[in-house]
Amino acid sequence: MFFGDNGGGDQFAFVQKPQRPDVFVWEHESDSRRWVANNLRDYLGRSLRVGGDDWYQL
Repeated sequence: MFFGDNGGGDQFAFVQKPQRPDVFVWEHESDSRRWVANNLRDYLGRSLRVGGDDWYQL
């Protein structure tokens, strides 16, 4: 389930099956999916701490 994006096309999502709290990013240019956070709280903490639209690529 997608819930946000970075403003450049990459989108953030939860996996529904199997259901899990992890957050993944779908990178639109490569059609790849990659883990970025343990859960929504972790996602918000990481994105706010680092800042910028590409914080998850570090």
